[in-house]
Amino acid sequence: MTRARRASRPRFRLLPTLLLTLAILGVPTVVYALGRNSSSFDIVHVRVAGTHLIRDKRALRLLTREYAGHNLFTVTGGDVRKTLAPLRLIADATVDRDFPDTLSVTVTEYEPAAYALAGDRWYVLDESGYVICTAAEAAAQLGAAGKPAAGASASASPEPSTSLAPGETATPEATDAAETGDGGSKTARLVHGPADAPLPLPRLAVSGRVRDGVVLDDKATAEMLRVISALPGSLRRKLATVEDDDGQLTLRFSGGPVAVWGDAERTLAKTVALRAVLGEYAEAGKTCTRLDLSIPDRTLAKPVLQ
Repeated sequence: MTRARRASRPRFRLLPTLLLTLAILGVPTVVYALGRNSSSFDIVHVRVAGTHLIRDKRALRLLTREYAGHNLFTVTGGDVRKTLAPLRLIADATVDRDFPDTLSVTVTEYEPAAYALAGDRWYVLDESGYVICTAAEAAAQLGAAGKPAAGASASASPEPSTSLAPGETATPEATDAAETGDGGSKTARLVHGPADAPLPLPRLAVSGRVRDGVVLDDKATAEMLRVISALPGSLRRKLATVEDDDGQLTLRFSGGPVAVWGDAERTLAKTVALRAVLGEYAEAGKTCTRLDLSIPDRTLAKPVLQ
């Protein structure tokens, strides 16, 4: 009799644990089932956070139109990402439910690094070479919220003007474009940039077919983007174009200079040399129009300082 009682004690001790486990698993399920069918959890308010490029009102308008009056329990992250898909600069979105009636959405935006010219169309790339969208789509979605691209003209004409006012000096970008004798050349188009560019990004040209949502992983594009990403912010904001000629890069900065960069190696040394040379010209009260940084230890610059 004593042995039977001792054997039954562990079984009785397991019973509270099983009941607690069932309660932990079952209560949320019951609450979820009841909540899905209760008007007390209908969405009345929508909040959006995380927008920097896209205006939060655009995302808010889409989400409110789609989910106002819907049950808060039924809206998923996948639903929200699908709703925000027309806003091409948004990379991801997460959902948080602020009970009883508020849908909170936090978005993550792509980080544009450059405009890419492919054929007759401009695209927006991130640092990895991912094609975010066309420049036209970015302009339509950002509107007046963005800033003109670095060194880009506000005119829609692809041909840069070469007429100068008395005493005015042509910038290296305009001079080089004029020397081609062809306003529609690749260099001239890069200097001009996409029409109504809303983002202050450098421009580069890519080859091959380009479409939204792919990664451009060819060597030339990867090296141009690598150099852009490695530049400090102060120089990147002034960078107008990057051109590749069989692995040899040329960087044009808004207002000058034109820098023969060479290959994509030794970017830090070339950046230090660039800053040092520009500093020397500034101290001399002169403007550097062109320099060769392909061998950063032996930088050449024009005009030559005495």
